[in-house]
Amino acid sequence: MPISNHYNFTSSNLLLWKLSETETELKNLLNPSTYPNSRLNLIKSSNQRKQYLGVQNLLKLLKINSDTLFYDNNGKPHLSNNKFISISHSFDYCSVIISDSKVGIDIEKIRPKILNISKKFISESDWNLIKLNSVENVTKVWTIKEAVFKAFGYSGIDFKKNILIESINIEFDRAKVKIYKNEIIEYYNIEIINFSQYICSVAYLIK
Repeated sequence: MPISNHYNFTSSNLLLWKLSETETELKNLLNPSTYPNSRLNLIKSSNQRKQYLGVQNLLKLLKINSDTLFYDNNGKPHLSNNKFISISHSFDYCSVIISDSKVGIDIEKIRPKILNISKKFISESDWNLIKLNSVENVTKVWTIKEAVFKAFGYSGIDFKKNILIESINIEFDRAKVKIYKNEIIEYYNIEIINFSQYICSVAYLIK
């Protein structure tokens, strides 16, 4: 079911969908001509098919169609109406956010196995900020960096070296992040949502 306008972000519209429906029910909510059925047929996993259909339903709610949405060579979604879009999904949730400025979103289910790969994306300066090596905190760092990477839009980014957390607040639900590639440098504000054993981070370009 859709969770519409559930979170209040400046100049943005964030929609979440909890995938409680069956695949057939999700299909029935859509007009078959509004989404690429050929792409759906290529997806083998039942859960991934539901995530795809959930995203299509969110795009429908936002009145975004194939004439408005397109993807670049890096797989980053774009809109032809001068707004910015980002898409994410994880297990039983999917999301789409539309914003007036560059934006990125990432959802991740809180799972202990993320601790096994933390050294690949958390730098020493990141550790000095977050201090506590918990599953929740490490998941927050991953979603922060993934959201910023999506907003940035360039390939060849090392999450540990090229995306650096510069500050976090005491509650660790806000952060400021620097991302760079060669001479290209951008800064992002992050808002972090914790819900139903999931972490969702939203990254906004600081102009």
